[in-house]
Amino acid sequence: MLHILKSYIKFLWNSKNEHGVHSPFVFDLVTKCFYDKTKFPEYSLLNNNPKRARLLFRIIRYFKPKTILEIGNPTELDTKIFSSEIISFEDFEKNKLSNNNSTFDLVYFNQNESQKATIEYFNLLLPTITNNAVWIINDIHKSTENENTWEIIKKHPKVKVTIDTFQFGMVFFRAEQEKEHFVIRV
Repeated sequence: MLHILKSYIKFLWNSKNEHGVHSPFVFDLVTKCFYDKTKFPEYSLLNNNPKRARLLFRIIRYFKPKTILEIGNPTELDTKIFSSEIISFEDFEKNKLSNNNSTFDLVYFNQNESQKATIEYFNLLLPTITNNAVWIINDIHKSTENENTWEIIKKHPKVKVTIDTFQFGMVFFRAEQEKEHFVIRV
């Protein structure tokens, strides 16, 4: 608990709102998605952490992914709410989708894994990235190990843009974008 409190204070100190964002791509995401105050009827169907679940719902609604790969326990994503095809990592491995040139518009890492496992999943899935792919890493501040994992991911050469929302980290591979890291209050 003390670790999360320290991490949150550090997050608040370093975070910005839309006024501190100079990337048009990230500014649009922040203003049209993160700060969207619409009371969506689907919110009533979300049964997890309301703030995190609502933000995740808005992100998926904003990017409109056709395919989502979920790694970890299927606790956050609910197929009733999204018009996306949600594939579990177990199905991905079982069907050898990695050998079929599969791509995923969104990959959701449920950070219940060790640093080693998360980095292995990350590297295993790198061949599936597209320029518009969105990867979300859950609980990046839950432990020192998770924060270290997040730092390793941020530094990867293929990663162009990262956003730390404290609830989770977002990773983008946009070739046209300069490498940049954002810490955004949501």
